[in-house]
Amino acid sequence: MCGIVTICSNRPGLNAGPIVQMTEDLAHRGPDADGVVQMSKCHLGHRRLQVIDPVGGQQPMWDDSRRFCVTFNGEIYNFRELRRELQTRGVDFHTHSDTEVLLLGYREYGSAVVEKLNGQFAFAIWDEKQSSLFAARDRLGEKPLFWAQGPAGELIIGSEIKAILKSELVRPMLDPASVDAYLALIYVPPDRTIYQNIHALPPGHALEWQSGAVHQWSYWQPRLSTNPIDQCEAVGEVRRLTTQAVERQMVADTPVGAFLSGGLDSATIVGLMAGQATAPIKTFSVGFGDLINELPYAEAVAQQYRTEHHAMQMDIPVGETLLQMARVYDEPFGDSSNIPTYLISQFAGEHVKVVLSGDGGDELFGGYDWYSPLQRQESMPSSSVLSTEWYRLLSCLPLGPWRRHASTRFKDIRAKNCFPDLWDRHLAALSVISADHRASLWGGSKRESAEDLLSKSYRPNDSIYGIDRATDFDLRCYLPGDIFVKVDRAAMAHGLETRSPFMDVDLVEFVLSLPARLRFAGPPLKSILRRACADLWPEPVRARNKQGFGAPIQSWLQRPDVRTLRDRVFHPQSPLLELLPGAAVIARQCEKKPQVTWNLLCLGLWLESHPCDVGKQEQVA
Repeated sequence: MCGIVTICSNRPGLNAGPIVQMTEDLAHRGPDADGVVQMSKCHLGHRRLQVIDPVGGQQPMWDDSRRFCVTFNGEIYNFRELRRELQTRGVDFHTHSDTEVLLLGYREYGSAVVEKLNGQFAFAIWDEKQSSLFAARDRLGEKPLFWAQGPAGELIIGSEIKAILKSELVRPMLDPASVDAYLALIYVPPDRTIYQNIHALPPGHALEWQSGAVHQWSYWQPRLSTNPIDQCEAVGEVRRLTTQAVERQMVADTPVGAFLSGGLDSATIVGLMAGQATAPIKTFSVGFGDLINELPYAEAVAQQYRTEHHAMQMDIPVGETLLQMARVYDEPFGDSSNIPTYLISQFAGEHVKVVLSGDGGDELFGGYDWYSPLQRQESMPSSSVLSTEWYRLLSCLPLGPWRRHASTRFKDIRAKNCFPDLWDRHLAALSVISADHRASLWGGSKRESAEDLLSKSYRPNDSIYGIDRATDFDLRCYLPGDIFVKVDRAAMAHGLETRSPFMDVDLVEFVLSLPARLRFAGPPLKSILRRACADLWPEPVRARNKQGFGAPIQSWLQRPDVRTLRDRVFHPQSPLLELLPGAAVIARQCEKKPQVTWNLLCLGLWLESHPCDVGKQEQVA
C-alpha cells in the first residue's frame, strides 16, 4: 500500500518544496521507496510499500508517450485479466505491476477504466497534453483520497489530510456541521471531512480537474435485492466467489498473512487461504485480557489449518495510545476499537507487509445485532395506542415469562411509531448523542442537524425498502466512514497493507443482488455465509456468538492516565469547552452512557493537537 500526493496549477513554475514535504509526511504509508515527478503545472509524489513487482512498479509512473503520469495507492486484484484484455488491443507492457495496467488502461479507456477495476484504490493521473488531472476512489471506500483548492485555484490531493496541510496552501477551517455529525456517529461521514475547505472524494466517485475547475461524479452505487434466485444456487455461488476473492487477494511478491480473531469472517478467510497456499500461512491474534480474549477461538482455527500462528497478550497503555490516536487519525474518531486495531497492526507489521482480514463481512451478510430489531419491527402490524399501553404495563410486571417479551414488544412499537421510515429508525438507533443533547453541547443555538445533513447524502430513494434501507446506509456511510478509516490509518501507521476479500467487487455485487429475505434469513445471523462456509470452521467457532472488537470504555474512563486527560479536556478554558460550551454538563448528565464521554474526550484531544479556525455555522430557523 502507498501514500500519494499531487499539486496541480494553472500557472507554470510550481514551487518544488511542498510536494517533497507532502511526500515525506506520508513515509509511514510507504516506507520502502519514494518518488517525485515535477512538471510545469503538476507535481506528483509517491511513498511506496513494495508488494507487487518491487523493481518495475516504481512510481510516479509515466506511459511510453510521456503524456500520462500516475500516482497510485492500492491493489488492482484483476490486473492480470485486464492486462490480457489490453494486450489483445495491441497494448505493450514493460513491467509486471498493476500500476502499469491501471495507467495504460486509463490511456485506452479514459475515465471508464474505473468500472473495470476490481480492487481497493485511490489514484491520480495527470494528462500533460490536456493539462488536466483525473482521480478516483474504489467503490466501497477502502482507500482514502482527500482534496482541496489553494488560493490560486491549485488542486491539492493527498492520501491523508496531514499531507494536504503540509503543502501550506490551505489554512484549515473547522466545519461545525461535520463536528455535529461526528458527535452523532462517532466518525465523520465519508463524503465530508472535519474541515470546511478540505474535501473527501466519496467512495465510488471520480474527479476531474482542469483550468482550476473541479468536476466530481459517482460511477457506482450498490444495487440491492435485484436477483430472484433460489437459496441453493445462491449458497453455491457465494462459496465460489469468496474462494475466488481470496485467491485474487493472495497475489503478492511478498508473504501474505491474515488477522485471525476466531470469528466467522476471519476463520472463513484463513480456511480458504490454507486451501490455496503452498506454505503455512502466518496468522496474527492479540488478546487484551478482560477486554478481548479471542485467542482460544483463533488457536482452534490455527491448529485446524496448521498456520504459523503468532499470538500474544497485551496490556494497553490507554492514555498514551489515546494521544497517539489523535495524531494518527487526522480527524476526531470515537470508535474505541481503533486502539486494539492499531496494536494488532503493529504486531503483525513486525512479520509481514500484507494481511487479509474479514472486514466487510457483517455489512455484506447482515451480521450486526442491530438488524434483528429492525426486522422484527418491519414485520409488525400498525399498533393502536391501547395495545402500546398494554405492552408498556406488562413490561412493568415482576419478573416472569411475559416481562421480557412485553418489554421488547413495547420498545419495538415505540420505535416504529416514532420513526415510521426504517432509515430514520436505524439512524436514531446508531446515534450516540441525541439531537437534543447535541443542541445543548453547542449552547442551544439552532442549526442544521446531523440528521438533516445525513439525510441529504444517505437517505435512499423509495426503490430501496425494508431492511435494505439500513444495509444501504451501513455500506455507504458506516463501512467507509468508520471501519475502513479505522483499519487504513491503524495499519498504514505501521506500513502494513490490509486486504478485505469480502469486498471483492464480484462477490459484493452478487450478494447485494440477493433478495433481502435470503440475506437476512435466520436466526442465526449471516445464514447465507453459514450455509456456504460453515465447513471451514472448527466447532468452537461455529457455535460461538458474535463478539465485537470493542473496548470497556467505562473502566478505561476511570483509569488514572485517562482521568488526567479527561480533567484537561473538560477544563473550562479547554479547546473542547470553547467549541462546545455545554460539553461538561452533558458529560455529567450522560455518566451512564460512557460512549458519550468517550466521544467528547476524543474530540477534545483532537482539538488540542489540531488547532484551526472555526468556520461559519449554518443557522436554521
